[in-house]
Amino acid sequence: MDKNTNIERLHQRIQAFPSVLRITIGISLLIGGVFGMLPILGFWMFPLGLVILSVDFPWAQRAYRYLEDRIHRYSQARKKRKEKR
Repeated sequence: MDKNTNIERLHQRIQAFPSVLRITIGISLLIGGVFGMLPILGFWMFPLGLVILSVDFPWAQRAYRYLEDRIHRYSQARKKRKEKR
């Protein structure tokens, strides 16, 4: 299954919730992601918060796409370095 299809399906599911709830959960996840070094809270919360907020805010969608692109580039560079060894 394509990565974009998964995100689109997630967006459709998220849109079923009221916008106030989506915004509250998204902001909470962003704040929790900032404190990623603590137990239970983690850095996984930050991208999830961006995905949830990207339904309502274009800036969050741009930030998520940027973060996704950076992670993809990093993983490709790491793969190339590993193949050289």
